[in-house]
Amino acid sequence: MKRNVYIFRHGETNYNLENRWQGCGIDSVLNNNGFEQARALGDKIADLNLTILYCSPLVRAVQTANIIVQRIGSDVPVVILQDLREGNFGVAEGLTFDEVNEQYGADFANAVCWPTVQNWDIAFPEGETKHNIFNRVLGCLNCIIYGSEDVNVGVVCHAGVLSALKCGLGLEATPNPNCSILHLQYDTEMRTFVQVND
Repeated sequence: MKRNVYIFRHGETNYNLENRWQGCGIDSVLNNNGFEQARALGDKIADLNLTILYCSPLVRAVQTANIIVQRIGSDVPVVILQDLREGNFGVAEGLTFDEVNEQYGADFANAVCWPTVQNWDIAFPEGETKHNIFNRVLGCLNCIIYGSEDVNVGVVCHAGVLSALKCGLGLEATPNPNCSILHLQYDTEMRTFVQVND
């Protein structure tokens, strides 16, 4: 049996606009553009027949999920799961990309942002590795898959979560703009996730 998991990044925040590192320690809200992006995403996915929407507990993700449900125009429940939260980027949180590059070097920052399985155990001081993020989020997705019989589920989360998943699942390290969609399909017989390019 094939199960569809549509993973959405939240809409834009001012931290995104200002090119700042924004982890689970910063609970920012959507800006006006972020609300517009979330509304457009809801309209775009209205025909996916989602039966449930799982969501990170951070406000920017919850706001995005609620707008999606409003646009879908259905009674799709929103279920908040702690393990879908953004990574903890430690001392880098709140700093601009330029500030982080100056303090830790662009190569190190890029490795944290776009890990490979060779370097995904590095982290900013007091932060979480992408390997750890992958393990917690994959465990959460497995609980979602095996905890219900829903065929089409949505997940609202974060760029750090998406890059960790792409690394751990061996997918191409493509950008994850606000309100982007990653479509994964899970084969319950093979027990594997594969990316679907819609």
